[in-house]
Amino acid sequence: MIRRLDVKILTAVLFTVLLPLGFSVLLVKKLVDTSLQLGLNEEIAGQLQRGLDLHRARIQEIKQEIAQGFVDLADSHALAAAAETEDPEVLQDALRALVERHFRLRKVTLEDKTGGFLEAVPVASEPRRQELTVTKSTDVSWGPYIRLEATYGVEERLLTEYKTAGDQYETYKALAGSPTKYLANRFVWVYLALLTISFVVSVLVGLLWARRLARRIHRLGQATSVVASGDLSVRVDPGADDEVGRLVESFNSMLTELSDNRARIEYLQKISAWQEMARRLAHEIKNPLTPIQLAAQELRRKYCGGDPAFERLLAQSTEIIEEEVETLHRLTAAFSSFAKLPEIRPEPTDIATFLDDCEASLGPVAEQQGVRLVFEAPRGQVLVGLDATMMKRVVDNLVRNAIEALRGANVKDPLVRIRALYRSSRKYSELELRVEDNGPGVPRSSEPVIFDPYFTTKESGTGLGLAISKKIVLEHGGTLKLDERYATGAAFSVVLPYVQSIVTHGKQGVEKRHG
Repeated sequence: MIRRLDVKILTAVLFTVLLPLGFSVLLVKKLVDTSLQLGLNEEIAGQLQRGLDLHRARIQEIKQEIAQGFVDLADSHALAAAAETEDPEVLQDALRALVERHFRLRKVTLEDKTGGFLEAVPVASEPRRQELTVTKSTDVSWGPYIRLEATYGVEERLLTEYKTAGDQYETYKALAGSPTKYLANRFVWVYLALLTISFVVSVLVGLLWARRLARRIHRLGQATSVVASGDLSVRVDPGADDEVGRLVESFNSMLTELSDNRARIEYLQKISAWQEMARRLAHEIKNPLTPIQLAAQELRRKYCGGDPAFERLLAQSTEIIEEEVETLHRLTAAFSSFAKLPEIRPEPTDIATFLDDCEASLGPVAEQQGVRLVFEAPRGQVLVGLDATMMKRVVDNLVRNAIEALRGANVKDPLVRIRALYRSSRKYSELELRVEDNGPGVPRSSEPVIFDPYFTTKESGTGLGLAISKKIVLEHGGTLKLDERYATGAAFSVVLPYVQSIVTHGKQGVEKRHG
């Protein structure tokens, strides 16, 4: 299915390709016409003809030189006299002397009446370039010798150059004899054929690229429509690490941030509603508690005695009333504390100092319960924006929950580890506080509702600790989550944005302290 974006991109590709091609065809045609006018003229033809004539004259001169040399050789009285002596050594010396004096002479051969041959070659012949040989022979009457044969050498380059010059001249004459327009049109048609092939390949590549790009942009457009309907769970595959891919990654990051912000806002709104309900419940419950307690005390004080059974019943009843009133007082105090959480005032805080304070307050509690605490802080100074008092309440709550979970579990070496991990890159910088234990962990059925107010698995718990902790962390701009992949117990992760980090270079690691 071709979309409008595909058509627009393809149109742009065609326009950007065809326009320069048209100008290039006109330019090439003009260039070819001018080149043919400059190259096909009588002066150049004359120069080629003169060059060919020079090669022909040189070859003719060599032929005459060889012919004359052979005549001189056949008429040589010295050679004839040496042959008459019938002494092979004298004849050999004479032949060698003749071969050495003639530049092109390569070999002389004499044939006698019996069919024997006597050859002479240069005594110290230099290495010669590649050449062709010409052999001439004639009958002689020199003593026992009846035939003279001489071999001459001619440079092959001369003949090759002559042939090449002839071929070039013939080609030029054929071109010069053709109509100028015919040659120009042939050149232009060949150029057009090459351009057409390049154009088709370019269009096909451009179409494939355009369809691929448009498909990715279309998917992004569909995702924006889904997001506009309120669904922030959609994600788009970047496809490639290019501009569109980086745009898609930014879009996905934006959706993740929007989803987190929506969840944060929804949770804070839900907590606010629970806080308002807690405030009203605390107010409604707290008001009648004092009169009830006073009435129970007044009943016990006014009773004058006389009936031991009734006196015991009255004492037991008023004691139960006072205990339940005290329980309701504690409950309303918890409701009031939840309803009136202080405003978060974050300040740059050294995380190592913060963990020292947490260790000082939680160490005795863990030691009393037989649980080992391990604190791990980054080396160097790492400053994070947080309200130390409120964040300490979060760590205290998480650690105490872990200690209580370990107290009822059959664990050989109960351990709670509090780790501070800093992470920094080009895209983000954050610090994670992890509270991990090796206890029984959180039941799968409880994971979705573990941060809901008033949800608890403890007999005496109010179910407000984790809800308050998450609200505090959210108001710091961070997140509090249960690490569902942690398999050896329970692990809660508090992730906070950096304010500033100062890390000792070359000494990155952790400092371990045991409580």
